[in-house]
Amino acid sequence: MFFVALTERKPGTKPLPDRLTGYKKEVVIMMEKKRMAALLAAVLFGMSAIPAGAVNLIDTDAAATDSAEHAELDLYGVRATVTDRQDGELTVSTETAGTVVVHIAEQTIIMDTQTGLPAGAQDIKKGDEVYLYCGEMMALSEPPQVYAKAILVNLTDEHEPASLLSAEQVKRNADGSLTVQASNGGLTLNIARNASVTPFGTKNKAKLEDIRMGTRFFAWYDTILESYPAQASTEKIVLLPREDDTFAIVIEGDIAIGEGRMTNGVAMVPLRLTAELCGFTVKWNARDRTVHLTNGTVQTTVTIGQDEYFRATALPDADGMSRPGALGAAPYIAQSRTWVPAELFGLLGEQIEMRGDALYLGGVPNAFTGEADETNAFNIVCKDKTLDKGRMENGVAMVPLREVGEALGYTVTWDIENRQAKMNNGKVMTHINIGEDSYIRSVMNGDGTEAPVSFGAAPYFADGKTWVPAKLFELLGEQVEMKGNTLYLGGTEN
Repeated sequence: MFFVALTERKPGTKPLPDRLTGYKKEVVIMMEKKRMAALLAAVLFGMSAIPAGAVNLIDTDAAATDSAEHAELDLYGVRATVTDRQDGELTVSTETAGTVVVHIAEQTIIMDTQTGLPAGAQDIKKGDEVYLYCGEMMALSEPPQVYAKAILVNLTDEHEPASLLSAEQVKRNADGSLTVQASNGGLTLNIARNASVTPFGTKNKAKLEDIRMGTRFFAWYDTILESYPAQASTEKIVLLPREDDTFAIVIEGDIAIGEGRMTNGVAMVPLRLTAELCGFTVKWNARDRTVHLTNGTVQTTVTIGQDEYFRATALPDADGMSRPGALGAAPYIAQSRTWVPAELFGLLGEQIEMRGDALYLGGVPNAFTGEADETNAFNIVCKDKTLDKGRMENGVAMVPLREVGEALGYTVTWDIENRQAKMNNGKVMTHINIGEDSYIRSVMNGDGTEAPVSFGAAPYFADGKTWVPAKLFELLGEQVEMKGNTLYLGGTEN
């Protein structure tokens, strides 16, 4: 059973956090360099903005303890009272973290939460109540110090402050409304067709269509459905300035296979890399400056310079094509690559999701998408260890490649250049290509590679994982046996 409850957001309650947590971000190596650069810039910025003597360094024996405590403090969406104010910083008192020094950077958004209009730091006075959206704590300081992403002023007891969100997925509904996923999959926000949509700090016009995957915005709502994901509805949106930045393209939850870029607020990805990882065949027509994609089930053609995209069936003796529509940016060529909106692959039926500075192909591991469909699911037991469930696809038992492979003692890696997943245990090895129902077994330091075989299903991405037929492991010499609704790998229980 799946229950929900209607609840008012009481003033002072904390919204769902909107930042990437719970994932192996350290594996996304290319993004770590950017984080380190950003951290260094923040430190340098802080050194120029913090008066001498404002930071008390603590001794090394206490450093680990205090750093751990500060790391647990969460100041993303909390009320605070201003106890002191200096140029470029506020000292505030909070219920969760006590006294905190909040640094105001040039890019910090300061907004009147009642009007949605910009406010000035000079208007914040001692004794004022503010609402903070801050980044992570700066370590080795007492009191703890943070940089503010946004500060809301002119709070009221009648309504909740605006929620600062980032669109992770965007669904455009038939009635003209939008359904947006945010807060690490923890919030489903319904935006009314006639909602007020305005850009922050400018007189430019904005519309609902300007909200795309990766868009940062404020939303106002007082009532939520206490389900998972939580649900809320809004009729007021303020769009934040677009940031042209880069993000990691991630598969298997933590493997970075490339880099995308935000262009005028639209998440753009390299076409061939992304398409082939999703199992599409890519053909370039130099004369017409078009690119054709097909995976045997759906197909599309994009034209360089035209913000017009569609989805058509690729099945023989079948007709059907969606109405062409815009995705906010036309395909273009840069750095010898064709770039397209990431949402094109959502249009083609692929699972894509933006979380913080990472775009996940195939979804996010263990993301809860609603009440589970157990119809085609089965249990997996590997050497007496229970793994995540498998799934039946057209009569073929499919299992998560990496989880099962590692449980059986295999090393699983990705060959980015050849777009292959590789697996070996020191004795035998194999490689698989997304979208190709062709599997091999090679004996390491032995007689070479056996003839390819088909199992009736090609590898694919879903729910942040690569799925392969369970028979692949039987091909590699493992014991594979289905008993009732449980698949046993590496031997059955006694």
